[in-house]
Amino acid sequence: MDQVKLSKHVVDVEQCGHVDVFVQGDLESGKNCDSILMTIHGVGQSHRDWVQFMSHEDMADTVARSLVLHVCLPGQDLEAEDLPGSFPSLAALGMNLVNVLDQLRVSRVVLVGAGAGANIAARFAMNHPGRVQGMLLVDCKHAVASFPLKLKVLRNTKWSEEVNAKNVASYEESYKNRNEILSDLSQRVTVDTLLLCGAKSQLVRAAEEMHANIAAGLCSIIKLDDVMDVVVEAPERLADSLILFCQGLGLVPSVQRKISRSQSVVSEASSEDQGEARPSKPRKVSMEMFDIPNIRRLSLTCHNI
Repeated sequence: MDQVKLSKHVVDVEQCGHVDVFVQGDLESGKNCDSILMTIHGVGQSHRDWVQFMSHEDMADTVARSLVLHVCLPGQDLEAEDLPGSFPSLAALGMNLVNVLDQLRVSRVVLVGAGAGANIAARFAMNHPGRVQGMLLVDCKHAVASFPLKLKVLRNTKWSEEVNAKNVASYEESYKNRNEILSDLSQRVTVDTLLLCGAKSQLVRAAEEMHANIAAGLCSIIKLDDVMDVVVEAPERLADSLILFCQGLGLVPSVQRKISRSQSVVSEASSEDQGEARPSKPRKVSMEMFDIPNIRRLSLTCHNI
């Protein structure tokens, strides 16, 4: 991750103070990329967690064809100074993080958020649907959360001891004090949405409730078997889901998902083992290789993988 080139931009966000945005890719030429992603981290994390995920080998082709904006919320970077006041409310962040797009002159993004970051992303999409192509929400909860176990998992990173604990606690307090958003989802979510959670997570029910309250045809849900924390335990499955979701939006159509690459390798190896002098028979391929998948017609609803 240390070799990833990031350019830092400080954005003055209304009612929230200064927010650091770390751009992965060339900002100017990247505006013509297949996709522009904006990540929002949860409590106990920083933009570094999403940079690490984007550095996963399964994301290499997608990142090469994308511009990624990593939002680091106030006071959450390594060795940050104490916040001068309280952490902004999630409602204020969801309303005003659009200032990031305005200052960087980016028209629309695919939002990617986890935990509290997913909650902020959902608020952003409801407030500014015209600036959002779609959103992938990991472990999103719409009501007051019980934090202790989740924070213990999220803080278990190589830089977790370098964050400002006082600022993290302030973010946590803001998350606990957030207003609920479930009652708004049916009328205000108008963009394609993918909900991800671990099947072993306590947030499964919350994801199911959100799925049930978002207008039919706009939302799908994936529950990953044998997983509690998606980002930490299953980055390759998160990558596969994100790529499929983006392709459902018509983005990064040329990127092969891991399952497709694996099928290709197996097919070539099989041909070599058999010593065939003639071209091997066309291998069977999944439907998404014949057509760009559309998230509205994918059979992801309540699907455990």
